[in-house]
Amino acid sequence: MEEIMMSVKSISKSYGSNLVLKDVSMDIKKGEVVCIIGPSGSGKSTFLRCLNLLEIPTAGDIIFQDQSILNGKIRVNKYRQNVGMVFQGYYLFNLKKVIDNITMAPRSLNKKKKELAEKEACELLDKVGLLEKKDVYPSSLSGGQKQRVAIARALAMNPELLLFDEPTSALDPELVGEVLKVIKKLANDGMTMIVVTHEMGFARDVADRVIFMEGGYIVEQGTPKEIFENPQNLRTQEFLARIL
Repeated sequence: MEEIMMSVKSISKSYGSNLVLKDVSMDIKKGEVVCIIGPSGSGKSTFLRCLNLLEIPTAGDIIFQDQSILNGKIRVNKYRQNVGMVFQGYYLFNLKKVIDNITMAPRSLNKKKKELAEKEACELLDKVGLLEKKDVYPSSLSGGQKQRVAIARALAMNPELLLFDEPTSALDPELVGEVLKVIKKLANDGMTMIVVTHEMGFARDVADRVIFMEGGYIVEQGTPKEIFENPQNLRTQEFLARIL
């Protein structure tokens, strides 16, 4: 039986009278890659931010490793070590070298010795194809390189689940491929991931499951073949016809 890593139970999120997420439920299996697609403003990013406790759902519950993360008893920083997040805006520290960006959290939160943290950071930079950039500052990097550093930084905490919020949307088109290549490699290595993306080819190639959201709801979900070749919901059909 496949292990359920995270179970989202009927979560909703509102800002005043604006209901952004409406009764969203799903299970995430260990090793699964879930891609979430849909038009802008459909609640995709808010959903990810709820999973990482950057936003607190208005209703519902989120169970991670058999424990509610909304009961007020978990340590948020410890939880985020297990559930990492990569944003579209990189959020690197520009006054710190690349290697220091990656080693900062393992050293401060996990009390890892500098030598070990730097050794592991170099291994991660090698994994994302940027080992030669370890001693430069982020300002000298391209957008694609910054995003790959951000991925290495997230991996430095050894997360069990990695969330990607439109990781290529801020990139020039020619830089998108280098970031998607890294994420594909993580998928092949068995990393559990939820990826909000506008890259339909990537979702088709890499996802185990594709979820189409609109208006704060999950409208339809299924395998990439089911969603891209035979969508059942009229709204999914219209969206894909326009995008593809």
